Amino acid sequence: MSRQYAFKLVNVFAEEYFGGNPLAVFPDAEGLTEQEMQQIAKQFNLSETVFVLPSKSVVADLRIFTPYYELPLAGHPTIGAACVLQKLRNLPEQFSLNTKAKTIAIQAKNQRAEMAIRGFDIKTSSASLQELAEITGLGTQEIASQAYWLNSGSPHLFLQLLNKNALAEVQINVKLLDQLCHREQQRSVMYLWYEENETVYSRLFYTDNGTVMEDSGTGSACANLGAYYLSLNQYPLQRQIFQGDYMGRPNRLYLKLDQQQTIYVGGQVIEVGEGQFSLP
Repeated sequence: MSRQYAFKLVNVFAEEYFGGNPLAVFPDAEGLTEQEMQQIAKQFNLSETVFVLPSKSVVADLRIFTPYYELPLAGHPTIGAACVLQKLRNLPEQFSLNTKAKTIAIQAKNQRAEMAIRGFDIKTSSASLQELAEITGLGTQEIASQAYWLNSGSPHLFLQLLNKNALAEVQINVKLLDQLCHREQQRSVMYLWYEENETVYSRLFYTDNGTVMEDSGTGSACANLGAYYLSLNQYPLQRQIFQGDYMGRPNRLYLKLDQQQTIYVGGQVIEVGEGQFSLP
């Protein structure tokens, strides 16, 4: 007799039905092995799939998988799972979820959720201006002279752009990005961003078996952007983040920093489907 596991399909950071970052949520994944979770994530082939397990300390423990590996923390699975669980379990507006990286405080209402994160690391990248230009395919006059590794739960290489139009012209060199990230003992992932007034326009690239991939909406990178502002003592502040537009998949993320240096990342979640996953 097969084992049945219910799942929900949602779009996270979505302001429109076919916007946002797609996510599969397994709201009751107890009994699945780690290998099965990884195989299911590969079957769905979404940027992430999240599995909800019982917790001894908070509402639930989350396991977050890409098709190829597990992540300690990712924003859109955490926020998507929060909205699904709140609706299914009739949870209060405020509760907490465990990720492998840290416990995340959640505030959710009307299919919008916000996660709160404290603590981060920042390190200067060894990449030269010329190396960064070659990695991105941009001119040296279009990019900042220094890149940084930010980590508030999941590390990303951050590079600020000096020209908004450059976002559309990015051509990531897979080999060079892999070489840099291997040298710095990090996963190959790069966040490019341009700020205009109180709006940030961004793209996130990562490599997978020699291929460049792009993520449409990255909550953990949004949190790391907040960490960058904190490193400059720029708080409190609020920003709206545009991501995914160059993929035809608009995501809208909301970043807030308070006086206590807490990072808040939020957005809207739209449920688009559900089903049963069968296992032998």
